Amino acid sequence: MICRAATAPPIKDRNLFLSLINRSTTLAHLLQAHAQIIHTALQDDILLVTKLTSKLSDLGSISHASLLCSTFSKPDLFLYNVLIRGLARNKSTHHALSLYRRLTQDPGLKPDNFTYAFAISASSGFPSVKTGLLLHGHVIVNGYGSDLFVGSSIVDMYLKFSRVAYARQVFDKMPQRDTVLWNTVISGLVKNGCFEEAVGLFRDMVVGGVRVDLTTLTSVLPATAELQELSVGMMVQCLSIKVGFFWHEYMLTGLVSLYSKCGDMSTARLLFGQIQRRDLISYNAMISGFSCNRETESAVGLFNDLIVSWERVSSSTVVGLIPVYSPFGHLDLTRGIHSFCFKCGMVYNASVSTALTTVYSRLNETDLARKLFNESPEKSLAAWNAMISGYAQSGDTEMAISLFREMQSSEILPNHVTITCILSACAQLGALTVLCQLQAVGISNN
Repeated sequence: MICRAATAPPIKDRNLFLSLINRSTTLAHLLQAHAQIIHTALQDDILLVTKLTSKLSDLGSISHASLLCSTFSKPDLFLYNVLIRGLARNKSTHHALSLYRRLTQDPGLKPDNFTYAFAISASSGFPSVKTGLLLHGHVIVNGYGSDLFVGSSIVDMYLKFSRVAYARQVFDKMPQRDTVLWNTVISGLVKNGCFEEAVGLFRDMVVGGVRVDLTTLTSVLPATAELQELSVGMMVQCLSIKVGFFWHEYMLTGLVSLYSKCGDMSTARLLFGQIQRRDLISYNAMISGFSCNRETESAVGLFNDLIVSWERVSSSTVVGLIPVYSPFGHLDLTRGIHSFCFKCGMVYNASVSTALTTVYSRLNETDLARKLFNESPEKSLAAWNAMISGYAQSGDTEMAISLFREMQSSEILPNHVTITCILSACAQLGALTVLCQLQAVGISNN
């Protein structure tokens, strides 16, 4: 049982402020409520402080929440859990784990399943899985290894670090599995590219009679699309009709991607037309579908509709559309997209810049490509390869070799694509020294 303040305020006053906090929708409202709590001398009521902390965290004002909790020299377990959860959700990873350590050092308190779940969630924000492994050990030692809530957090943490085998081991050993846990592992497998395993697990879930929800269906659809498993995708579609999620925009968008990747653009168009509230994700799916199936005019037309309909277009939409123009020599259209990206500031996005550099290089517009390349804030391996390839294809072999030497001086390591791009340039110039360097790079990379 959670221990509360020994002397509670009048129930009427407490309920009034709890209601006021619940109705608050902005930081200003919460600060006003806090001021009134202090004015009525209720600032030491831990229930009110806990509720206020939770609401501040939900609104993203984690600094105010932390400051509020710091006034308590002896917070209870509930307040600890609320603040650790808020810090984890607001990406204050180090602060959350510091608070967890402080809790474990308090002789009067003992972490519960919520504490471990929130702390493990926070550990996902670290660059290494080491902290998560340590917390998993704490969970086992303290007897929470079979707890469903904690287990879901552990599985999610391992999948975020791409430790698929660890995640499956925890999942397989769980004595009870609810829909949330199944969804967590299926979604994580898809994000890690384990499409066949995700589809197999989905089948097990359905056969086992586990309740599926919208998250289940929309999580497994990308796997069926990547595998081009139309029959499985249609099974998901039928199941969505049965459980009443077919008309949801997320479901329809996933089906658009499925049918597009399977080459059935007529069905994809039909489904896209059924989406009543189209967002950027649904437009992305349809535009990418047109792009993959080489329906250039349809892709361009839909992108133009998107620009008219939306004030803000995502970088992923642009990146998906730019390659449409490359195989067909659409230089004017590419320049139009470039102009649009420049006006909305998207041209400095690394993915957009790389995509534009690639298409300009393929169109032999190396001057435009190099300008973009030089101005890009982040020069990825793909950008270097695109630029070197552009020079090599346009016959400017000296520039290709010069850029390769510049790449060697950077922190970016060449891959097999880089080597292939520059080999022809070296052969044309008879650049034996560079060829020897390429051989050394190839051996080193292997």
